[in-house]
Amino acid sequence: MKIHIIILSLLIFNFSYAQEIKTIENDSLIKISLEKSRTIFWNNLPKPINWTNDYEGIFSEADEKELNELISNFEKETTVEIAIVTIDTLKVSQDKFEDFSLHIAKTWGVGKANKDNGILIAISKGHRRIRIQNGDGIVPIISNEETQKIIDNKIIPNFKNENYFEGTVEGIFAIMELLKKN
Repeated sequence: MKIHIIILSLLIFNFSYAQEIKTIENDSLIKISLEKSRTIFWNNLPKPINWTNDYEGIFSEADEKELNELISNFEKETTVEIAIVTIDTLKVSQDKFEDFSLHIAKTWGVGKANKDNGILIAISKGHRRIRIQNGDGIVPIISNEETQKIIDNKIIPNFKNENYFEGTVEGIFAIMELLKKN
């Protein structure tokens, strides 16, 4: 009887250990596959469709149209280019979100080349992150502290209530107001 219990215990242990190894192997393969996918996306960014590029699907078509018109009118008035990109968690890890937003701004060439007057607003609902990348021509006009205040006081309060469009619009209006003052 004791031998049966020992054999049964060994079989159960072996089976559960094998399951654990398979789970670890599967998790590792998923992680490797996700990292490869992110690297491919990083190296092959899609071209921007408009001023608003919603890869996370947080804006309606009407929202995107309104954002694009708002930004387009401001660009015609000031030559400042503002681009918005939402980034799905499958496209970038949370720890590389800021680097990725800078990479997008540079790759897409947000801003006029001779003025470097672009602003990229990068949003990830899934990572709960937002970054405003100011071109070198914008930095003397809007400080990092002012940008952070816009994020903290205009954008995040709306985002906390899942009002992504309203928060983005309020953030853009605050940016436009600062740019017009200077």
